[in-house]
Amino acid sequence: MRISTNEFYQRAIDQLTNKQSSVADLQARLASGKKVLNASDAPDRAALILRLKSAMTQQSNFERNLNAIEDRMTAEESVISSASDLMQRVRELAVQGSSDTLGADGRAIIAQEVSNLRDELFNLANQKDANGNYVFAGSKTSTQPFVDDGTGQIIYAGDSDRITVNVSEFRQLTINKPGDEVFTAVIRDENGVETRQSFFAVLDDFEAALRNNDSTAIGASFSEIDQVNKGLGLALADTGSRMAAVESQRGILEETKLRYQTLLSNEEDLDYATAVTELSREMLALEAAQASFSKVSQLSLFNYLR
Repeated sequence: MRISTNEFYQRAIDQLTNKQSSVADLQARLASGKKVLNASDAPDRAALILRLKSAMTQQSNFERNLNAIEDRMTAEESVISSASDLMQRVRELAVQGSSDTLGADGRAIIAQEVSNLRDELFNLANQKDANGNYVFAGSKTSTQPFVDDGTGQIIYAGDSDRITVNVSEFRQLTINKPGDEVFTAVIRDENGVETRQSFFAVLDDFEAALRNNDSTAIGASFSEIDQVNKGLGLALADTGSRMAAVESQRGILEETKLRYQTLLSNEEDLDYATAVTELSREMLALEAAQASFSKVSQLSLFNYLR
């Protein structure tokens, strides 16, 4: 089979162009540090890289959710801890007020301190987080949870809903604890009739018993104060367990992110040592092809006649 001069030149040019394209592609990949520059170069690998990047983005979203939960629960824990400290002081005052050696004047002084503590507890129960949302309103975060009903009684205006947030593809964590589960009510038995008394009603009745110098009522208040104290303790323990769950999930998240990052790096990042070796080989091949073409292209009758 004879090869014409035009066909010879075309084949030679095609070979040189392919070699130059390979060299240019390797140089571009070395400059970017990536194995794949265009999805069309390796569709399967490009699709896998895209899925891994999407998974990494999702993990970042989960991390933001964990941070939001942690911030919210830190505020919750701080408030409950402060409320627990105040209620411990109320309990100490209940012990003092129960003493038979204490007279009306002494109990009136204690009553005033109880009133001040009650106001501090009311402010804590209506605490907001860093985003301006009420911490203990359930899902009604823009509604003040504890309000005066107009008769001097403090009622809970929030709801009992718990807000859950995704922290992985398969797990949700609770971001809040409703106020009625923190500042708990008690059941009071009066002559066989049970009535539900709110957290703040317990404090108001204790203050009234002190001001009235009513030893029987003071004794009854002591028991109820213990009950609401227990409620705060349980709420604090619940918050602690949820914060531990956040830390546990954060560890899982970090491991997952590292695993995805390793997979992504394996598929996306260029092996520089291998790429440089390949580039050197391709450049040598290109130089050899150019030199060969230059020599062979001179072997013609025109060159001979000249």
